[in-house]
Amino acid sequence: MAYSFRLEVGTIGKTMKAFLLCGSIAEKSHTLALLKYIEELLKEKGWQAALWDLKTSPLPIALPEYHQDPTLNSDKEVQRFVAAVEESDVVILGSPLYHGSYTGVIKNALDNLRGDAFHGKWAALVGNAGGSRASHVQFPHLRQVVNALVGYSAQTQIGTSKGDYQEFPDRYLLTDQEVKERCERLVNELFTIFS
Repeated sequence: MAYSFRLEVGTIGKTMKAFLLCGSIAEKSHTLALLKYIEELLKEKGWQAALWDLKTSPLPIALPEYHQDPTLNSDKEVQRFVAAVEESDVVILGSPLYHGSYTGVIKNALDNLRGDAFHGKWAALVGNAGGSRASHVQFPHLRQVVNALVGYSAQTQIGTSKGDYQEFPDRYLLTDQEVKERCERLVNELFTIFS
């Protein structure tokens, strides 16, 4: 089956919805700080943006019997998660680098979706790693998952390292100006797709 890059009828003029998924369960998360910054930029553009934090809203292990229709899953959090993804126009996946790839919790979350959950959706990839040279390693792996879910990958991806943030007792705050400009570039790319 061939898929085109055309907008669905009725997307122009409607409020666009972005779903941001944080695949970090760290007590203080760089990836969460990055996603919160992007969430605010999207809202400034007039988008509805919903951020799902897998630390505060964990999902159960994906059960294969619901792969065809995850809406039949009796777990209310899975039902809420599936509905939020399916209602979105754009998905932004945020994952730190764990052992050379994305995190297991983000994989499990995506495994709770149907096989074509990203059909017609654009997906952007962002995340953090301990060192700047490794801050993008998880993205090719995540892009394969986006493709498997029949989604389109945005060109702009954002990889950060700990030096891009200021640490506070309870959180991190994105402070690097170059990374902030890259976040704006990503949001503008998504905005352009739907304008």
